[in-house]
Amino acid sequence: MTIKKPKLSLDEQIEHLKDKGILFNIMDESDAKKYLEQNNNYFKLTAYRKNYNKHPDGKNKGKYINLEFAYLVDMAIIDMRLRYQIVHMALDIEHHAKLQLLRKLDEYDEDGYQIVQDYINSLTERQKKIYDGEIERCRRSIYCSGIIEKYDDAYPVWAFVEIITLGRFVDFYGFCAKRFADRDMMDNYYNLLTCKKIRNASAHNNCILNDLKARTSTNVTNASITAKLMTIQGMNMNFRKNRMSNARIQQIVILFYRNCSIGLRIHCADRKRTLAGRQKSHRRSRSGMDFCM
Repeated sequence: MTIKKPKLSLDEQIEHLKDKGILFNIMDESDAKKYLEQNNNYFKLTAYRKNYNKHPDGKNKGKYINLEFAYLVDMAIIDMRLRYQIVHMALDIEHHAKLQLLRKLDEYDEDGYQIVQDYINSLTERQKKIYDGEIERCRRSIYCSGIIEKYDDAYPVWAFVEIITLGRFVDFYGFCAKRFADRDMMDNYYNLLTCKKIRNASAHNNCILNDLKARTSTNVTNASITAKLMTIQGMNMNFRKNRMSNARIQQIVILFYRNCSIGLRIHCADRKRTLAGRQKSHRRSRSGMDFCM
């Protein structure tokens, strides 16, 4: 086994950060050490360094430009609050998408049973093994076992959507969209795929805001979302293209866009305002520092 980076003590972590040009003027070294010991780990916190520029040349070449340790801490706090917001919104979106799907089944006069069986039959042998494993895990769950015992021989769609994972639901939603050749459902399906990615990252406590540089996305933003973005005051085409070329920002925006019902928007409004206030405070604290967003 090759050890690429040896384990560092807390004191060594502080010295390593100083070697990288990170400053301790706002939060001193003693408080920084306490933070790393009690609140966050070095590996996760330093991931936010990717957002900041380095000196391109001179005696400080390779060191960060005016990057305070406190900025990394604040970014970690904003990221944490954003993850909480994302999980809340994803739960709302999943619930709303299930309701929408059930309405569509009524609209297309489906009995609710055959479409589930047709979906299961459409799975490849490998996909079916994965699906069977998911169902077996649900069978052992105190929250889903009752539904499975009742409908195990033939699931109606209203029961099926309550026992499957979010990933399975999104796949089933896409199957239904193709079956009905419904363009609106297909648009929603692709948005749900994106929402699933950012929701899973947040639910697994991954860093969300640790790489906000442009041109990291391989997907083109949905036309309806682009049109909506251009209605925002001060939003010009170049600004929108630059921001939406980042995969993380793109996923966050699509998640917010999918939070589409009036009830959901009102429900989330206070949390959004709180998060926005923290972001503005962070922006002011940097006093114009060069930040790669």
